[in-house]
Amino acid sequence: MAKPLNILSVDDEFRVAHALAFALSNSERKLTLAFSADEALAKVSNHSEAFDVVIIDHKMPKVSGIELVQRLRAAQFGGKIVVLSAHLTDENRRAYAELNVNTMITKPFDVHELRGLVDSLAHVA
Repeated sequence: MAKPLNILSVDDEFRVAHALAFALSNSERKLTLAFSADEALAKVSNHSEAFDVVIIDHKMPKVSGIELVQRLRAAQFGGKIVVLSAHLTDENRRAYAELNVNTMITKPFDVHELRGLVDSLAHVA
């Protein structure tokens, strides 16, 4: 059996985090939850296995999704990055594109679409 896909979800909304856990947790995917940017950065630096994919909420208190992606890039994070948001302006989209995020998904998201997207990202070199 192949190694499970290691995913970190960063969302300050408890309900969204648990919806992601429901959508993505199975024997092929291992999901870790973080509820703030600081918690996410700590988990990325202290985790025994590297995360393959990080799913980031755009709008969080204290540190925005853009700032978190900037910090991950500065820390040489090598995995894929997915941004989730209900409201992305053209300016936000450009900022994420400049930071080379892999994709942006609108909330509310379709569970099957999200699963397929995350799985396909994991198989792209």
